[in-house]
Amino acid sequence: MALLLVLLSLLGGALSWRAKRRGGAGFKPERTRGTERFVADLGMLSALLFALVILMQGSAALILDECLR
Repeated sequence: MALLLVLLSLLGGALSWRAKRRGGAGFKPERTRGTERFVADLGMLSALLFALVILMQGSAALILDECLR
């Protein structure tokens, strides 16, 4: 289950990376490129953080017994 959630998180990061490469939303001309890049970077970094946290929680579930929880 944890690996599936890690993959979903990394998929979100990949979508943010793709949005950064494309340049963001073209239908909002009042936004600057800096704003678009910041939001895309924030999405990529938070996806990596969440993937790491999910992975660590999943590995802890493999190591610890049910009695220790």
